Amino acid sequence: MVQGEDLSLLEVRHLSVSLRTREGEIRPVSDVSFTIGKGEAVGLVGESGSGKSLTGLSLLGLFPPGAKVLSGGIFFEGLDLLAQEDSALRKIRGQRISMIFQEPQSALNPVLTIGTQMRELFKSHTDLSDDRIRECVSDRLRSAGLPDPERVLRSYPHQLSGGMRQRVMIAMAIALDPHLVIADEPTTALDPTVALQILTLLSSIRESRTKGLLFISHDLSHVRRISDRILVMYAGRIVESSPSRAFFETGPLHPYSRALLASRPEGTGRTRKDAPLPAIPGQVPPLWSLPTGCAFAPRCSRADERCRTESPPWQSEGEAGALCFYPDTTPLGAPLHVA
Repeated sequence: MVQGEDLSLLEVRHLSVSLRTREGEIRPVSDVSFTIGKGEAVGLVGESGSGKSLTGLSLLGLFPPGAKVLSGGIFFEGLDLLAQEDSALRKIRGQRISMIFQEPQSALNPVLTIGTQMRELFKSHTDLSDDRIRECVSDRLRSAGLPDPERVLRSYPHQLSGGMRQRVMIAMAIALDPHLVIADEPTTALDPTVALQILTLLSSIRESRTKGLLFISHDLSHVRRISDRILVMYAGRIVESSPSRAFFETGPLHPYSRALLASRPEGTGRTRKDAPLPAIPGQVPPLWSLPTGCAFAPRCSRADERCRTESPPWQSEGEAGALCFYPDTTPLGAPLHVA
């Protein structure tokens, strides 16, 4: 992250979102707070169902049916996004904040060519001439690593490979030079070579001193490559915030974060290459039936009666912090606390 004054780009304050389900009302996002600074890339990680994607969608006011904001605030460049009318949010989406969706096949309109969809983006937010729009569209596709933009522009989404569709999504996300890009699992189901190229493209977004990136992923190796800071979500809450280097080299504070690290093929929890991968016992609890106390307590080897009956406080250790009664400050290399 760059140094200097007025570095704030995005600030999320105690955001809680409810969602109506067959099992009743749940809170997939609960008391979530974080910031993204100018020139900073923040990685948001956690198991499926932890609330990562809905957190990203909330920043754009894109809520699924039955969802509503219960409390909190979202401030982008000093603007209270939750206080904006839909018309004002539409002007912000794509132009000042953009999102790379997890499934480009679903996000792209199947009955319109890529060219039509990209040109509409420029027509909605700029007063450029048609000739200038065509130039900009071709330029953005080349920037996203698509060497034959004319063929892509004539194509429908189903005529492109998964990697090409993902590059189109990135081209659309960066088309209007937004200040904040939200990338939701942008490398899912892509081969390693294409995934690496996409990570390189995303890394270039934050090279500007005025832009920021929220990188949502379950792949810790990708998060390590691209992020300056790590946020870990579990059962709808942020349970850890840490500088990326400290997270991966010194070690996370929260037992859940340590268990995630140990579960990787290259995790530090194994002493032999042929040893089985450590697995986190149990499952993420359903949001309509969260346990009393710490939500991770039923799966945590460090949990005691206090963890099972009381909500843990946020405890800070320098630039890092964790939602835990007993944050683990043991340096990596020592035995990990994984049940």
